[in-house]
Amino acid sequence: MEKNPALALGQLRGLEGRDQGKRLWMQLTRIVNNINGPTRPMKSWIKFWADKKSTVRAKVTSDGGNPGNLTSNIEKKIWDLFLANDTPKTRNAVKQEAFMEENFFNEDSMDQNHMESDTVLAFEEPIVDVEDRHIAIMEKLVKVMSDQASAMTQLAHASHANSQAMERLAEASHLQARALDRLATTFESIGAATHDVRNAIVDIDSTMKRFYSTSPT
Repeated sequence: MEKNPALALGQLRGLEGRDQGKRLWMQLTRIVNNINGPTRPMKSWIKFWADKKSTVRAKVTSDGGNPGNLTSNIEKKIWDLFLANDTPKTRNAVKQEAFMEENFFNEDSMDQNHMESDTVLAFEEPIVDVEDRHIAIMEKLVKVMSDQASAMTQLAHASHANSQAMERLAEASHLQARALDRLATTFESIGAATHDVRNAIVDIDSTMKRFYSTSPT
């Protein structure tokens, strides 16, 4: 914050200022979350900083503008670096300009009850560092590969079922061919029997004719 007082006072406005503020808050969030203490998302750290400034300002205001009742070195440093010259007129001007330009990083737009207004933060996605992003990508890749393996398993099952169906069809075709062969054999047998019956009838007819032709009148 000492290196970036405009960020500390919520004075980064406009598109460029908003992008710069977002980058700085992302960097600050990573730094703070990597040291001992609580781990919070970026939005929570922005609110924490705004609450901290409000607390320091309220202590000094309650004592008639005297910062002598600030007990911690951090509070004294926040007052000396950022709030000693931050008059109410300046704060109101900053909040008005930030609202007009839709500055997402103006934590001074907190009201007296330290409730966030709509202009504090509106990022579409949370902070994710490079390692977390790689882990997320790997998790998605594993899920895709798992889905692909499941699809391949289903395809293998379908292919096996299709193979079994083709085997049953081939067996049925073989049985049908055998049945047709037996039917053809039956028809041949019927044809041969019919031929034998015809020959027998012809023989009977010839015999009858000879018998009647030689019998006495």
